[in-house]
Amino acid sequence: MVQTSPHQLLKKLREKFLEKFPEEAESMAFQIVEHFSGLSRTDILIDKPFLTGPQFDNHMREIAERILSNEPIQYVLGKAPFYGRYFEVNPSTLIPRQETEELVQLILQDIKNKKGLLLLDIGTGTGCIPITLALEKFDLMAEGLDVSKEALEIARRNADTLGADVQFFEHNILHDDLTKIYDAIVSNPPYVLESEKQLMQPNVLEHEPASALFVPDELPLLFYERITELALKHLNPNGHIYFEINEQFGDEVVELLTKNVFQNVTLHKDLNGKPRFVSAILR
Repeated sequence: MVQTSPHQLLKKLREKFLEKFPEEAESMAFQIVEHFSGLSRTDILIDKPFLTGPQFDNHMREIAERILSNEPIQYVLGKAPFYGRYFEVNPSTLIPRQETEELVQLILQDIKNKKGLLLLDIGTGTGCIPITLALEKFDLMAEGLDVSKEALEIARRNADTLGADVQFFEHNILHDDLTKIYDAIVSNPPYVLESEKQLMQPNVLEHEPASALFVPDELPLLFYERITELALKHLNPNGHIYFEINEQFGDEVVELLTKNVFQNVTLHKDLNGKPRFVSAILR
């Protein structure tokens, strides 16, 4: 074992990433050093040495090569930040995004004065939505559904690791009905059009699960229509529904919910000013 300088390692990694990822090189280097050193950001900044084995330099080269080949750093490190916590991720799950943190914040604001709610997340992936909601609001009961066995394994491990009491179930909503009545239903379903693939970054297109991203061009509201249909039967009166959406189809999702007797239908913008969420109440 030898002592390794965080500053020297940061410099090496930053130099490797700078040409291809000029805006992200510094952040990527810090993430890698934090992950493999176990040091806090403060300890790294004061250059506190940490011990490494004889294969550490080779391992760092392999990590850098994977990132330079467009593999997302979250998959390389096996974790992604979300709402102040780290969630396990792998190529069977989407990487949690900042926009979805905003969706969680919107839901928490709506339900902060309500007790004993039962909430369902459809297409749960890593479980980041129901796990975060359950941890932020302790009297909330939360469940998550997904069609992917592999994603559900990750979601269950995340719940166990973070100490969240959330139940997860394998379920294909396009083919099967729900079995319970809920107070709130939330979904960040596949909404990227097949024709939009050419606009995607390689690190997303080549690595994240296509089944969780894309819908046919001719059926852009496929999941929104089905979830709305299910919500009409499986939401309590005054129950809430929340969608994360493709910014192109905000008005269409609003119209879908409005014509299906939902009230207080609201299109919300994200922090970048793009239409990103729709919320409504079933009367």
